[in-house]
Amino acid sequence: MNHKAFYDALRRRGSGVFGTRLAQHHVDGINGILTAFDRVGDRRRATLAYALATGYHETGARMIPVREGFAITDAGARRKVNALARRRGPNSAVAKYAQPQPPYGHVYYGRGHVQLTWLDNYRRSSADAGVDLVKNPDAMLDPVISARVLILGLIDGRWNGRGHGIQHYEDMDGLPGLSEVEAIAARRTVNVQDKAPLIARYYRAFDQALVVAGMR
Repeated sequence: MNHKAFYDALRRRGSGVFGTRLAQHHVDGINGILTAFDRVGDRRRATLAYALATGYHETGARMIPVREGFAITDAGARRKVNALARRRGPNSAVAKYAQPQPPYGHVYYGRGHVQLTWLDNYRRSSADAGVDLVKNPDAMLDPVISARVLILGLIDGRWNGRGHGIQHYEDMDGLPGLSEVEAIAARRTVNVQDKAPLIARYYRAFDQALVVAGMR
C-alpha cells in the first residue's frame, strides 16, 4: 500500500473525514491501526476500512485510544458515565456498566479505539490484549493493545449478539467490499445500529482512500 497516496487522499477537501489536514496524533493513531491490521488482520480491505471508520467515530476523530466522554482520568470518566446514567435512567445500559465491579472495583466504561465496555468484554479481550484487562482496564488506552483488540474484535464478532464478524456483513450480497446496506448493517459488529449510517459514510471515505493507495 502506498502510504503517501493514502494520507494525501484523506487530506483532500471533501474526503469525508478530517478536513484538509492531519495532526501528528491522527497519523500516529492511523499508523497504529494499519500496523495491527498487518499483524492480525484478515487482509480484507473492507475490514481495515471499517476498523478505521470505527476508530474515527469512537474516538471523536482523534484516532488514538480515549476514555468514555474523552475524560483525562479514571475519576473523570466515572463522573461522566454516572452523569449520563442519571440522564438516561436506572434501567439504561450505561447505568448498569457505570457501577464498580468486583474483585478490583473498576468501572468498565468505554476505553480504546472501540470504546470497549462491560466487564465480560474486557475479560473476553484479555487474551488478545496480552494483559488482564479485568485487572487493568486502562491497558485499553495503550495504542498497540487497543488497535489489536479493535481488529480482532471486528473479525471474530465478539461484540455481536450472534457472533457475526465483519465478513458476515461483507458477504451479504456476495460481492467484495461493503455496499451501503452492508456497511450500515456492519455496525452490529460493535454497537447494534447506533449511528450506523454515519459510520457507513466514514467507512466509504476510508475505503476510497485505501483504493487510491493501491489496496485491493
